[in-house]
Amino acid sequence: MSSWLNHNKVIYIFSNLLVLPAIFIPSIDLISNISFFIAFIFFLNSNILLSLVLCVALLIKNNSNYRLNLLLIHKGEEVSKTDYECVYLYAWCTFLRYFLIGLAVNRIFLFFE
Repeated sequence: MSSWLNHNKVIYIFSNLLVLPAIFIPSIDLISNISFFIAFIFFLNSNILLSLVLCVALLIKNNSNYRLNLLLIHKGEEVSKTDYECVYLYAWCTFLRYFLIGLAVNRIFLFFE
């Protein structure tokens, strides 16, 4: 039982550390959506399969973000700041945002090389 609690605390702390940079970046969701279109255009010419993966990642990100907004309304503003479900879902959305931004930056870097 003790190791299970420690495991949950480690995941909770890691999730909070993952979302910390995203909190300081204004409109990170808009940046990730623009990054999706940039990466999609670059991958469309070279790798159709990766373009489909990008589309799926965008759909999952938008669905998760919608579910997070519903959860925040349901839980309330004060409870949601420390609730495990809210933190995990926000970390998942942030991870998908980082994924989309990272792929776009990678493709832009390779394009200008």
